[in-house]
Amino acid sequence: MGTTAPSAILTGTRRAVRIVLQVLAVVAFITILLVRHGPPSGGDTPSITAPSVALAQGHLQAAATAAVLPSPPGYALLTAAAIFAFRPLIGESTWCTPPAAMPRRATPDPFPSAAERAGECGAFATSSSTGEGAGPLPPWYRSQATVAILAWVVMALGAISLLRAAGIEPGWPEIGLTWAMAILPAASNSIVQLFHPQDLLCLGLALAALAEVLRRRWVAAGLLFGLAMATKQFAILILIPSLVAVPTWRARGRVLATGAAIAGVIVAPFFAVAPRRTFDDAVGIGAAGAVRGATVIGQLNVSSGVESALARGVPIAFAVLVCLWALRRTRVAELSPVQVIGLVLACLAGRLVFESVIIPYYLLATSVVILVLDLAGRRLPSRSLAWIACSAAFVAVDPRRAWLDAAVTLALALIAVAIGLHDYCAGSPGAASSELDASPMTRIA
Repeated sequence: MGTTAPSAILTGTRRAVRIVLQVLAVVAFITILLVRHGPPSGGDTPSITAPSVALAQGHLQAAATAAVLPSPPGYALLTAAAIFAFRPLIGESTWCTPPAAMPRRATPDPFPSAAERAGECGAFATSSSTGEGAGPLPPWYRSQATVAILAWVVMALGAISLLRAAGIEPGWPEIGLTWAMAILPAASNSIVQLFHPQDLLCLGLALAALAEVLRRRWVAAGLLFGLAMATKQFAILILIPSLVAVPTWRARGRVLATGAAIAGVIVAPFFAVAPRRTFDDAVGIGAAGAVRGATVIGQLNVSSGVESALARGVPIAFAVLVCLWALRRTRVAELSPVQVIGLVLACLAGRLVFESVIIPYYLLATSVVILVLDLAGRRLPSRSLAWIACSAAFVAVDPRRAWLDAAVTLALALIAVAIGLHDYCAGSPGAASSELDASPMTRIA
């Protein structure tokens, strides 16, 4: 009795400290957004946010036709409830961002906002939700952009769930992962560049689904994968290697059937009122789905439609081939969580290999998974942090030489693929000799 109470107090204190540090990480992410002046008024913002406003107001037809980006309607549907609950504080789908804070673009923005066209905030009194004059545009922190912070929280919770499913107890690795995601350049880039919070939301849902696969909860995994695939297409690159860890074809069928049912329920209403637009957005293949850039695919002398098909289709084919090889090489029962996460990393990084352009926030999924891989393998994340730093720095810099840019970008992507395949082949290192267990921080936690 005498030792139980102090032990319980110590455990409770550690849990409280961990929660406080993780809350501070959320504050740090919000602070970074404030320092970077928040999301842009233009870019992809109107196309991402207008459907949520329309759904919150009960206009399905308007929501289905408002988007002009190759993204499924899951983000709009999942955020519409928050937009409805917090209106009118964050219900606007357009907002004001100071022109000086707007990111520089290599090519002109095809969808400039009113504030961008005027060159100053609030010069146009517009409201995308009503089409009528509504006074000066609100600042981003009084707009729908605030909901993007919730998308980051979902991503953090998904990554933490995966880390725990891989056998890492709550402690400093979990705290370090949360803070790394807060200061990760690709995370804030997803918000402040062209505004793509759906990438954050999709990644969090898909990582949580992978965690459920490792816990052998097939229906829960399928449900989360369905939500993720209805939010962004790259979730399939996490689904495919996740199926390698499912022991039987019957169980795989349960995951796939549940995922397809959930994704179908989300997409079906949109498809009913706007079939062509919904199909194009869900598939993500078309002239609007590709942007020419300094990658190997981007340097090919082909149409943007072909580039889009290559960027969307080839990574899926690559993931299927890698996973078939993995199934032939190792028995499912012998797979460790590190090997499964390694396969996921290889498949996600394959997307970078075959993209037609690399925008900084495209690095998000690979950066988060490579961090989780190091921590799940009980290693200090030196190689993952090195890859994140090198890739973020190079992608942010324009060397003005397309083939040099393409070659280095390809090399960085292949390095990430190689890291994933290496950890798959090597398996999980022993806990007793791991770098993470030997570190002072882990002993304190």
